[in-house]
Amino acid sequence: MKKNNLILHIPHSSKKLPQKFWENVIVEKNVVVDFINAITDIDTDKLFGSNLYKKVVFPYSRVFCDVEKFEKESAEPMSKFGMGVVYFKTNKGEQFAQISLEYKNNIINTIYKPYHKKLDEKVNIMLKGKQKVIMVDCHSFSRDIIMFDDKKINLPDICLGYNSDYNKALIEKVKAHFEKCGYNVEENYPYDGAMIPNSLIKNKNNNFTSFMLEINKSIYENNKSNFEKLKKCINSLLKELKTFDI
Repeated sequence: MKKNNLILHIPHSSKKLPQKFWENVIVEKNVVVDFINAITDIDTDKLFGSNLYKKVVFPYSRVFCDVEKFEKESAEPMSKFGMGVVYFKTNKGEQFAQISLEYKNNIINTIYKPYHKKLDEKVNIMLKGKQKVIMVDCHSFSRDIIMFDDKKINLPDICLGYNSDYNKALIEKVKAHFEKCGYNVEENYPYDGAMIPNSLIKNKNNNFTSFMLEINKSIYENNKSNFEKLKKCINSLLKELKTFDI
């Protein structure tokens, strides 16, 4: 039986901050801490914690460096809100840090680029085996951090994000699986798109596909039973995707 390679990308689960981050902060520490608690994808590293699959997990808070943002500000829509690769504003528009160009470039060169190089290398090694590679972009969300009011209406349990060149059969499979587990699913709402390794953005490989799972925090936070139910549903999905014909 032909098997697919799976790789789990978990970029926003950490709250870790290096000391140099705090040197730029210009507000009370609790403002930053509250923002980090709200915007962190809490426990996604545990929900997608199976050791059966390769994972790339970013070790720092996204507030220090967001590896899912485009490096160039002109290409990154969130840069105008102070939430590009290096954040200096909260989702409420409050400036919490004074960022110099030198500091930002240092983060890009020492944190952002090495991380993407690592991701590229892992995916490209998997592609050399001529197997299909599925990357699952693992996230969570809450109503409080959604910045636009029109995206806060009728929020689903699961947001399934994908790009314009998506694999229709794969997306239908994932959606049906979560619905079978009892969750309601929306496609590309309230977030859309899915992570693609930098090396494949311009050099498309037909053996690679990705999709994003954004999980509503309200269906698993502070409830062990709900957490375990969701984790079981995720694990069974990943197992099925290993042999799914895409």
